[in-house]
Amino acid sequence: MGLGPTRGTNPSGDTVDFGIITGQHWRSLDEIREQWDFAEETGWDSAWAFDHFFSLREGVMGPCLEGFTLLASLAERTEDVQLGLMVTGMTHRNPAIMFKEAVTIDHISGGRHVFGVGAAWNEREHEAYGIEFPSPKVRVDRFAEAMEMFRRLETQERTSFDGASYRLVDAPFEPKPVYGHMPVLVGSTGKRMLRYVAQYADQWDGGGTPEEFAAHGERLNRYCQEIGRDPAEIRWVLSTGRDKVESEDTFRQHVEDYYNVGVRSFLFNIPYGPISPTLRNIAEQVIPELRDRYSKP
Repeated sequence: MGLGPTRGTNPSGDTVDFGIITGQHWRSLDEIREQWDFAEETGWDSAWAFDHFFSLREGVMGPCLEGFTLLASLAERTEDVQLGLMVTGMTHRNPAIMFKEAVTIDHISGGRHVFGVGAAWNEREHEAYGIEFPSPKVRVDRFAEAMEMFRRLETQERTSFDGASYRLVDAPFEPKPVYGHMPVLVGSTGKRMLRYVAQYADQWDGGGTPEEFAAHGERLNRYCQEIGRDPAEIRWVLSTGRDKVESEDTFRQHVEDYYNVGVRSFLFNIPYGPISPTLRNIAEQVIPELRDRYSKP
């Protein structure tokens, strides 16, 4: 079985964990529910949706449910998996309101929410819905302001904040996250963004080849050391495509390749439609085997 809820912290650094991603593009609500039921029943550690407003592939006119409201529904439906969005663009909503939504989901789930965030990247999506899409520099600046706001809202009874883009005026914020803190996952490899990963993140999704992941990880470790933070406090995560679950051998090799450079959380987009025999066997046979192989005594 899976590791179970982590109660506001990361999984142990001596363990590996596994999750599914069910990006909403071209998936019905019934299909997503069935796939999350599968994740619960077969012991996956986490399940993820995404935060986009239309399909990113196979044509933009396919169904695509909104992420936060969907996640609230799935939080009610599940009991054991950690859950989150992979990942929320900081430009998509007013950050303080978005954090209120995130904490609400944390309470609905009993403290299982991992708060996945990034600076946002899809320019066409912003254009389509009339959302401002500033320059990369400004988006990163706003990301940093929002992360500082989240930290204060999570820890202070009332918060005032006067940033270049965002303001809070004696803002009350209750309730706090169930366990006092929601783990924060940041997906990025940009140099400035990695500095904010070092400062604020509990988990980091770096992407790329194993060699690229390792190189970005070395930079992240340096940034942690510069600010006096133990790099081991940040868990390395990798989200990847559905091709990695089409073969048991491919799955094993993928985990081995990235485990060797420091990844400990492995997330997989899964195919559309009914659960395949291969995916079920990966869940029931291969993942327990890999847990045993890569868990330290």
